[in-house]
Amino acid sequence: MMTALRKKGNFIFNESEGTTEKVVRKSEICTNTDYKMCPKCFGYYSKKQLWRHKKHCNSFNPENASLLNNKSKVDSHLREKVFPHMRCDEVSIVAQKDSLICGYGARYLRIHREKHHIHIVSRKMRELARILIEAKKKNGEIVSMANLLQPDHYDLIVESTKVVAAYDEKTDEYKSPTFAMNIVKSLKDACDVFITQVLKKKKHFGTVQYASMEADIKTLLHLLTTNWQYDISSVAASNLNTKKWNKVTMIPLATDLKIFKDYMTKKGRSSVENLERDPHDKKSYTDLVEVIYCKVLLLNRKRPGELQRLQLHMYNKAEIQTNYEEFSDTVSPTEKILMKKFKRLVIRGKRDRGVPVLFSDDVQKEIDVALKYRDNFFQDVENNYLFGLPGYSSPMIGYKILAKHANKSGAKNPSAITATKLRKHLATITQVLNMSDSDIEQLATFMGHTERVHRNEYRLPDDVFQTARICKLLSIMEKGQGAQYKGKTLAEIELNMEEDLLEEAEKEAVDDENFEEDLYPVEVDGDDGPSTSASSERVHPKKKTKVTRVPWTEEQKSKTMSFFRKHIQNKKPPKRNECETLIKTYPQVFHNKDWLKLKVFVQNKYSK
Repeated sequence: MMTALRKKGNFIFNESEGTTEKVVRKSEICTNTDYKMCPKCFGYYSKKQLWRHKKHCNSFNPENASLLNNKSKVDSHLREKVFPHMRCDEVSIVAQKDSLICGYGARYLRIHREKHHIHIVSRKMRELARILIEAKKKNGEIVSMANLLQPDHYDLIVESTKVVAAYDEKTDEYKSPTFAMNIVKSLKDACDVFITQVLKKKKHFGTVQYASMEADIKTLLHLLTTNWQYDISSVAASNLNTKKWNKVTMIPLATDLKIFKDYMTKKGRSSVENLERDPHDKKSYTDLVEVIYCKVLLLNRKRPGELQRLQLHMYNKAEIQTNYEEFSDTVSPTEKILMKKFKRLVIRGKRDRGVPVLFSDDVQKEIDVALKYRDNFFQDVENNYLFGLPGYSSPMIGYKILAKHANKSGAKNPSAITATKLRKHLATITQVLNMSDSDIEQLATFMGHTERVHRNEYRLPDDVFQTARICKLLSIMEKGQGAQYKGKTLAEIELNMEEDLLEEAEKEAVDDENFEEDLYPVEVDGDDGPSTSASSERVHPKKKTKVTRVPWTEEQKSKTMSFFRKHIQNKKPPKRNECETLIKTYPQVFHNKDWLKLKVFVQNKYSK
C-alpha cells in the first residue's frame, strides 16, 4: 500500500516539477530521459529494466489511469482499453494529457470497436503527439494541440511534419513518405473534434471569442485542404511511387510452396499423434493450431488479420452445404466432389466485405482434434477465437506464425512466403490461365478486394510483364514482322531467340577478327544466289536472308560437350581457333557445321 502511494505521489510530483523520482536509484549519473514510467503502477524505472518490471507488475487498476489525464475528462473506453496498451514514453504521456488528442482517439474508437483497432487508435494518437512535441520545440508558446491548430501556425505544422517524417532537403526525399501523406487526415479530424467541442459549449457560443475560435479552425481546415498537397503530399507521393517502381517483387517459388506444404503436413500429423498420447501436451496443441492456421492461409490466401480473428462459434455453426441439386447440371463431377469435401464460411474482411474461407477435409479433421482437447488449455483464460493460443485471450499474430514456420520448413527463400506475396502468387498464376471476366470477378470477391485492385495490385509484376511480353512486341516491330503474327495474342507469339543469338555471335566474331563487313560480307547458309557486294554503287533494299537449319546429331552434341566441358562449367565462350580445332579433329562428324555454330551451341548450354 505504501509503495503504491509513494509511486503515485512521485508521478504527480514529477509531472508538476518536471523532475524524475526513481524507484531504484543508480550510483552512476543518469538523465531524466533514461527513465520511463510503468503505466500500471506509475513507478519510474530505467529503460533497460522496465520490461522486466512490467512482466511481474500486477498493480494496474483502470481507475488509476485517470492520473495520466487529471486536467481533463477522458472517455472511459479510451482510458480502459487504449491507455494500458500504449508504449511508455514521452510521446504517450503527451498524447494522454492532451484533451484534444484524447477526444480524437475517443471518436475514432467509437467507430472502430474491434479489439485489434486498439493499437491503431494508439498509433494515431501518438502520431499527433509527435507533431505537437516537435511544434513545442520550435515555438515555446505552444502548450496543447488546441493552441497548435490555428491558421497562423500552419507553417509550423508543415515544418514539424517534415521533421517527424525525416525530410532531407538535399535529396528532396522523405524517409517516411506514408506518414507525411496520412497525417493530414488526422489533423483534419482533430480540427473537426475541436469544432465539435466549441459548438457544444452553447452558453458561450454566442460570444465573439468562441465565434472567432470556430472561424480560425475552419480557416486552418481550408489551408490543410488546399495547400497540403503542394507543401507535403506531392513530394511524399513522388517518393513513395519511386520506391514502388524500383521495388523487386518476389513471389514464392513452386518448389518452396511444396516444401512448406510437406513440412506442415508432417508437423500436423506428429502434433495430432502427440496429443492423442498426452491430451495435456501444451506444445503439441500450440503447434497443431499454428499448423492449421498456416494450412488455411496457404489454401485461401487471405489477409492474416482477417483469418486470425475467426470466431470459434462461427466455425461451429458452419456446415457443408449439400442442397445444390438445381445446379447439379452446371458443375462437373470433379467440382461436385470438391463441393462435398470443402467447408465454407464467410468472415469479415476489409471495408466490411464478406470474405469466404474454405476448409479442406484434412484440415477439418485436425480442427476436430484441436477442439476435442481445447478445454484442457483454456481453463484460466477465456478465448473465443478458433486460432487462439493457450495462455492468451487474444488471437495469435498471424504473420509472425507464418514467418516462423516458413523459416523452419527448409524453404530456399522463406522470406517470400508471406500472406501478401501468396496473394500475389495466386493472382499471377491466374494470368497464365484463360479466365473470363466473370471468373476474375469471382476470384476478386473471394480474395476480398475489388476487380480493379486485383488487376492493378495483385497481377503479374510490371517488370516481369514488360520484360517478357512487351519486349516481345517491340522486337517484332523492330524487325518489321508484325504482319506474320496477325490475329495472335502476345502469349501465343514465339520468337526464335536462337537465330538472334547466332546473328549476335556472328557480329561478335567478325568484330573480333577485325573483318570489314562492307568489303567481306558474311555468307549465310541458303540457296538465294550470289551475295551482293556492299561496295556496289547501286543501293538495293535489304532482303531478309532465308536460313536453312541443319539439326544437330547426338554424336555432334556429345563430342562438342565433351570437348568444351570446362568452357561450359566456367561459362566461357570458346574461341574461333578452338572451334576449328574440334572440326579438324572430327571432319566427318562436323562436315555441316562451322565454327560459329559450335560457339553458339556452347553458349546456349551454359546460358540455360
